[in-house]
Amino acid sequence: MGPADTDTKPLSRSQRRRRDDIVEAALKIFDRDGFEAAKMEDIAREAEVAKGTLYLYFDTKNALLEAVILTAIMPTLQKMGQVAEESEGSARELLSQQMLIAAKRMASPEMASLLRHMISAGAQHKDIARLYYDNVVQSGLEHVGKTLQRGVASGEFRQEIQDIDPLVLVGAHVYTAVWRILFDDLQEIDIEKLVDDHLELVFRGLLVEP
Repeated sequence: MGPADTDTKPLSRSQRRRRDDIVEAALKIFDRDGFEAAKMEDIAREAEVAKGTLYLYFDTKNALLEAVILTAIMPTLQKMGQVAEESEGSARELLSQQMLIAAKRMASPEMASLLRHMISAGAQHKDIARLYYDNVVQSGLEHVGKTLQRGVASGEFRQEIQDIDPLVLVGAHVYTAVWRILFDDLQEIDIEKLVDDHLELVFRGLLVEP
């Protein structure tokens, strides 16, 4: 079951703002209580709306979790695509930009919270995992794959690079979310340095030798 019918119709500015408030409140309550224990009335209270109003926008907790996923992640994917469209530099520069965008999002508090929900609720809610895979994983890998192909076409990257799995690049930065969940209170990580160091190693295998 997905978002309520209201979500499929054009929303006014005030309705979009209220919907965003509900999604933000849901993320807070999911983080505080866990997805399974979270109650719709608590989410409504956090969002400062009536419970009936909440159900006008989202008829189930699953629908809310779906909205949280799309709201938290989709702008990042759009940004990765936008920098590719606007980039006039090298494929190396573009790949560096895209990896930094992805790593910063993965290291955000919102993503750490979302990852906890995905792991805890994924086994019971396969539709949530499928939504994330279809809308986030596949899109992210597609953006990176196109950049690798661009580098091959320009002569920057070796021909065989176009056949590697982009997950090799993207997957490395998933650990930043895991680090925030487990170790952030013990040691902070420098995201930009992490990306630079990772890509320095990667580019030694990507770049065509002079």
